Amino acid sequence: MELIDRYMNAVAQALPESRRDEITRELRANILDKLEAIAEEQGRDVSEAEVSAVLKELGHPQKVAGSFLTGQQLVSAELFPLYKQALHFGLILVFILALIQFGIHLLNSGDLAIANFFYEMLSKTLIMFASVTGVFYLLSNPVGGKAYFDPYQCWAPEKLPPVTRPWQRISACEQSVDFASDLFALLLLNYALWIPSGQLANLTIVFAEPVQQWVPILSIILIVSLVFGLWKLIYRYWTIPSLLLEAAINVAIAIPLLLVSRLTPIVVDTASATTHLEVLKIGNGVISTGLFWVGIWLIFMAGWSVYRAWQLSR
Repeated sequence: MELIDRYMNAVAQALPESRRDEITRELRANILDKLEAIAEEQGRDVSEAEVSAVLKELGHPQKVAGSFLTGQQLVSAELFPLYKQALHFGLILVFILALIQFGIHLLNSGDLAIANFFYEMLSKTLIMFASVTGVFYLLSNPVGGKAYFDPYQCWAPEKLPPVTRPWQRISACEQSVDFASDLFALLLLNYALWIPSGQLANLTIVFAEPVQQWVPILSIILIVSLVFGLWKLIYRYWTIPSLLLEAAINVAIAIPLLLVSRLTPIVVDTASATTHLEVLKIGNGVISTGLFWVGIWLIFMAGWSVYRAWQLSR
């Protein structure tokens, strides 16, 4: 019976500790029943070769263990919607961190470093994906089989959103990009508040004095936009008040952007390096054009939000 003991030990290694004894007892009993039937049929004790044949027929120990754990999966169907939301918010965090690193590098060296930005995005995304998946694997396969918590225990029909039109649902992807962009813009405008003093002294590219006068106004508007963005991430559907507030925020951001786009220059080189003058001139032109079209787009989106609010009011 040594083969049976070795087989049972191999199966037990692939089983959760909470069910190990129960399953191995059941499996051993099934194997012994089969061997007993063979012994009765042959009229003699089973040989080691016959024991081996029975075990081979059952299959590899890991395969047999898996057959007893049909409910085990990477992420359970019940938790999968939460898993997708966690990945979504994780991607937002990864995007924000990569943007912050990109901004610091840009301010320090004036180099765009696009390839490094995508590398940081990819590496952080893989780490985030592995971490979130690991957590949800543990939640989907709790020790002892009893769930750690019920994520849906507080829901009520009255809490479901009053959505009457398909476009009322706020796109998670679009809102994530908006939120990350607002946060990045806020951090970029107020770099002097969070960059260490040692690095701050080494910055070669800074905002021109006329642009810095707009920083407090834009910062206040962006903070309001971020708070509203958090609300939209939680309550992901449009109402008339939220559409009107969205329009007001877009207009409030668009006006300063259009005015700043007319300033010359927008950024200056504190090192006064002649080698950077041509690059800086091109950069100011790109920034000015970009701010102008972003402002125009925000005004268009404000009008679109007002139109949709009018649609809901009918």
